[in-house]
Amino acid sequence: MVVDWTDFDWYEYIKSFGLVPKPKRNMSKDKKRIIDAYCAFDIETSTVWLNDDRSLYDVHSFMYIWQFQIEEHTVIGRTWTEFMSFLHCLSMVLFKLKKHFNTVEEPKLIIWVHNLSYEFAFLSGIYKFENDDVFFRDVRKPIYCRMFQHFEFRCSYIQTNLSLSALTKQMGVPVKLSGQKFDYSKVRFSWSELTDYELEYCITDVQSLVLAMKKRVQMNGDNLATVPITSTGYVRRDCKASLTDRFYDINEMKPDERQYRLLRKAFRGGNTHANRAYAGKIIKDVYSYDIVSCYPTQQLTQRMPMKPFRWLDERLTLDRVFKFIGLGYAVVGLYQFKGLRLKNKKTPIPYISLGRCDALNWKLDNGRILECDYVEIALTELDLEIVLRQYAFDEVQIMDCMVAQKDFLPEEYRAVIQSYFNKKTALKGDDSDEGQYQYVKSKNMLNSVYGMSATDPIHQEILYNDGNYTRSSYDTMTEEEKQKALRSAPFPYQWGVYTTALSRFQLQSAIDLCGDKIIYCDTDSVKTKGPAPILNLNEKLQQKAVQRRAYADDMNGHRHYIGLFEQDAYYDRFITQGAKRYAYEKDGHLGVTVSGVTKQRNEETGEYFAVEELKNLEKFKVGMTWDKAGGTMAVYNDNDNFVYIDPETGKSLTITKNVAIIPTTYTMTYAKDYALLLNEIKLYGEYKSERE
Repeated sequence: MVVDWTDFDWYEYIKSFGLVPKPKRNMSKDKKRIIDAYCAFDIETSTVWLNDDRSLYDVHSFMYIWQFQIEEHTVIGRTWTEFMSFLHCLSMVLFKLKKHFNTVEEPKLIIWVHNLSYEFAFLSGIYKFENDDVFFRDVRKPIYCRMFQHFEFRCSYIQTNLSLSALTKQMGVPVKLSGQKFDYSKVRFSWSELTDYELEYCITDVQSLVLAMKKRVQMNGDNLATVPITSTGYVRRDCKASLTDRFYDINEMKPDERQYRLLRKAFRGGNTHANRAYAGKIIKDVYSYDIVSCYPTQQLTQRMPMKPFRWLDERLTLDRVFKFIGLGYAVVGLYQFKGLRLKNKKTPIPYISLGRCDALNWKLDNGRILECDYVEIALTELDLEIVLRQYAFDEVQIMDCMVAQKDFLPEEYRAVIQSYFNKKTALKGDDSDEGQYQYVKSKNMLNSVYGMSATDPIHQEILYNDGNYTRSSYDTMTEEEKQKALRSAPFPYQWGVYTTALSRFQLQSAIDLCGDKIIYCDTDSVKTKGPAPILNLNEKLQQKAVQRRAYADDMNGHRHYIGLFEQDAYYDRFITQGAKRYAYEKDGHLGVTVSGVTKQRNEETGEYFAVEELKNLEKFKVGMTWDKAGGTMAVYNDNDNFVYIDPETGKSLTITKNVAIIPTTYTMTYAKDYALLLNEIKLYGEYKSERE
């Protein structure tokens, strides 16, 4: 219901909701009480170019309507002056409610904003935020920001990790209206008359967001005082609670600064790469296999460092390292190799990534080292085994090395992961709205466990002063600050380091088994030319899952063992142009996965824009340009403060700080060294064909 905020009794209305009950254990430093009402805020903007040829990105945006939802009531305004007046009105109400509720300070309103980073770019032009008012996940990405001390704008996108459209569908509330049917290229001003559809489009966003967040918070047994501010907060809460009785053991395990620095160097994500022998070629009869719940598999079924690391300060030789590996220890070392090269020049997926080491005079395969004169790299014992299988070298020196006894992760911690896997598996095939919601929720929570455990304990803090961003760094922190960050981390950092290392090790077993058949790999999956004997690995994997009771039954009674390889797809034709860039044809339908190209569907045809523009696999090559699927780019105008005059009406408005979101294109290219390498392979193939 749209109301005129200037003619409404906000005091009685807000008072009627009362305060959110105090949490039983409020560990937060913020003791301010919260009004038990769900609110949302959103703006719509227009963009103008100040140069006719649009070559200099002299493009600026401004707000032409704002929407504020308080439970069932909607308030709209057309200028920032009106918005600030509205907040001032609510401030006076909250000040009066302080006396009514007998609170120490004025109670606070929580206001959800979907993708707060966008609105913040404009709000920071009308309100001077101090560093303590904003908490950032990254530069320009606030998790929350506070205005006038008692309005807390929280990012619902970060809280849910879902688009607004997906969130509303998942919660079964009125769905956000189609953005494709809304003409964003049309320039609208605060004085422009809006059509009924335009107004409905604006209002539906905040109305739906309030309904969705209210349902989401309550379905998880929370309220506005207890709800986590990020999507991973739910998992962090469950896992921390499971380890309450192991506080001292967990604390003892956490690395000190020197150990952390080596672990940080050894940390690496998934193994994603394309076999250079197949790059740029259309391959027929391609099979895809993936690992069921790869990262949770490692945490449920594998041993990890479960005692404090200790340094090996003498006789740092490979023989001594092998001795500890043979005894079942976790071994993390810093190695220097000279004269490093692949034993087999045709190794399809070279393991060492240039981005994770320091090297000199290298030859690369799309970022992977084929050979180099010198490399310094930190490796776990799992990584070391792969490197020694793949590479030969002239000399090796171990600069640092530490060891720790391994065991399974705490039983209580694994029980949380297992519960997520059980719920996810039990809901397979449940097509009801509730079943689908719970399935997606359990799947997301299962996958979030790894992200939580791999969080860098010495994370960079974003500081915001006078509109400028500065990023703290490891080098600028005091020793006391570093130690505090390491001790206050919720979980030992090595758990995250070893989760990815174990995953890469399991994936490598499939890569080795595929041999020359492998076309592409990505973290937990491989794609091969023709069928590959990967499923032969499953017998041992199933035995391990049974030993750890890491399995669950679906709603039809079928048992699913975690960590097994499954064939998840078959492609009639497939082509890759490198990591995170491939396309395929299956049953006459195209699919495209390219980092930088959107996955958005054309609502009129139901097809992906990327597929419509590609048309066929033959066009998937260097020089292919996506327009509609090319995504958008943000132009930040942090210094704007000028009067813009509408050339049609002669009316003016002041444009302050803003961000202009403009369409862009994506063109597929090769890095110079990758292009040279592929050209060498092509020339050699042609030469070999001529000789034959």
